[in-house]
Amino acid sequence: MAQPSDGPSADAPSSPEPIVERTFSHLSRLLPLALVPLATALLNASDLLAASRTNGVSIRASFPVYRYDLWSFVESPTGGGLSVSVPFGTVESLPLLVPLLGAYVVVSGALSAGYFGAIAEGITTGRFDFAAGVRRFGVRMVLLEAIVIVALAAVFLPLLVVPPLFVVALLAALVISYLFFPTVYVLALEDRGIESAARRARELTARHQPLGFFLFVAVVTAVCSVPLSLLTHAGPVGALTAAVVAAPLGLAFNVGTALKVAEMAEVETVE
Repeated sequence: MAQPSDGPSADAPSSPEPIVERTFSHLSRLLPLALVPLATALLNASDLLAASRTNGVSIRASFPVYRYDLWSFVESPTGGGLSVSVPFGTVESLPLLVPLLGAYVVVSGALSAGYFGAIAEGITTGRFDFAAGVRRFGVRMVLLEAIVIVALAAVFLPLLVVPPLFVVALLAALVISYLFFPTVYVLALEDRGIESAARRARELTARHQPLGFFLFVAVVTAVCSVPLSLLTHAGPVGALTAAVVAAPLGLAFNVGTALKVAEMAEVETVE
């Protein structure tokens, strides 16, 4: 990973090839990392089973903020009342909610540490060590995931009482997602702390204004969501197949975004 940089460099590398071509040039080498989005999709086993028994088609656009898996393309079934998706199901009992959610944050954060650390190392050195990424970024990724969950809860739970403000909150969340989407990638690419990575992400979006890329990813994920949702709703075998298909697809979106952020941050990558 590159050392943190606060400004442009005179000898910054150029990237003449389009992001899509560069993504696929890295994907074959990084393909084992697709096991992470596959695992996170399968951890919500009850949602996967419920989705397999649901008819219809859904369109879901996902922005390049975090880790992609099947649930980035397909809406997970939700029941009534207060509930949260955790490994192996949905919990509605408040006494169980906090410890299980805490365990999920730790597991998910550790997976993200190895995953994003390996992507950053893979595109900058041509090799990767998943376990080293967990050791290096584990604490930061767990804390980042916890911060995001607490922030979302603080914003959206009060809206259950004042529903008309929900649209305003969604728009605010969309703007914040755009302004800070490079955070997790910068954290791994430049080995920064959470606060430093967030400041750097805001600086990069202000300087480069990658709104076109941000929206392009959303449009492509929406297009991909149609066949994936049809497959997911085609029964248990179809849902399992959809999770397998979505895993390398999700990895491709994460690799492509990492390459875009590296280009914005002027971090040298290998081809």
